[in-house]
Amino acid sequence: MATITLLDDSTRPKAPKLEGVTPRQEMTGRHLKAVHRHHLMQMGEVKHMMQQVEADETKLADLGAAVSNLQMRESYRLFGNLCGQECQMLNFHHSAEDQMVFPVLHECGNVGIVQVVQRLMQEHLIIHHYIEELAANTIAALGNPGPKSFAILRETFLTLEKLIRSHFKYEETELEQALGYYGIEF
Repeated sequence: MATITLLDDSTRPKAPKLEGVTPRQEMTGRHLKAVHRHHLMQMGEVKHMMQQVEADETKLADLGAAVSNLQMRESYRLFGNLCGQECQMLNFHHSAEDQMVFPVLHECGNVGIVQVVQRLMQEHLIIHHYIEELAANTIAALGNPGPKSFAILRETFLTLEKLIRSHFKYEETELEQALGYYGIEF
């Protein structure tokens, strides 16, 4: 997938400044930021759990395989549950934007807003790909816990986190005025 261009701000269209946006209309953009902060906080919890699993894996490296395997499976299961919940919430968030927010902006917005919306929709597809990859790698790690499967899982998560942070920042910046201006409520 084209993650390099996703993170390259120079390839992202910019929304034009809208005239006459009221402070109340700008609040909608700030509310989107709050929703995003919640997701980032949840991802931080997933990352913390991942670090705990990694630390446990290091501690358990010297123990017998049976004990290690049982404890690692439980740690992986807990990580997978937390990660799965956040991925499900991200999917819901992006689906709501794709189905309810972006069509309004696409229909009502000017050319610049439409270009931003189209880019955001493309980014959703790439992010969704990584969410699916993370789910598959979590299942693989649960089936065969160990440093190799966990390294793949960790790398996928860290890539997804980087993409999400970049995407959220872009979306917040470019849609801050447009959401309230075009009557979209969160």
